[in-house]
Amino acid sequence: MTDAGSTQNAALATVERLLSLLATLLLIAGTVALVLMATHVVSDVVGRLFFNHPVYGTTEIVSFYYMVGAVCLPLAYMELRDEHITVDVFYQKMPLMMRRGVFVFSILTTALFFGLFAYQSWFDSLRAMSSREIVMGASLIEIWPSRFFMPISFGLLVLACLLRAAKVILTPYAAETHVRAEGK
Repeated sequence: MTDAGSTQNAALATVERLLSLLATLLLIAGTVALVLMATHVVSDVVGRLFFNHPVYGTTEIVSFYYMVGAVCLPLAYMELRDEHITVDVFYQKMPLMMRRGVFVFSILTTALFFGLFAYQSWFDSLRAMSSREIVMGASLIEIWPSRFFMPISFGLLVLACLLRAAKVILTPYAAETHVRAEGK
């Protein structure tokens, strides 16, 4: 292997470690949101049924904080592990180079799509923050902080997609699991 190739692989490995660390932190945050959501909902049900006193704001907090965190924050982690749902009936029948081309096209399209989401949701988050966005339900709850879950998670997802595309393009000998044919 050439010096440039080993430097390139080292750079990819460093970027992958950093992205993996950040994605794992977001996964942990998403898991915490899921556990808090379950705890909050159970507390609300128990409070309502046994004490005739529900936990105020449960619907709003679950909807604007926990659900968004549980769904969006782990996206980059899933991408780095190649664990998103895929349908590859025809894909596995393609020659290796065609599979790589299709993968790079699809992953770059995904990066573009979520990049646009990250871009727009960032400005939406800033607007929500400047107006100190609240939701009125059983109680007034500030929801502007939760608006930042989407641009952060989508931005990291874009970086994960770009890393995976770069790995397939720059290190074709290290084919990813989705590129290898089943049983070959």
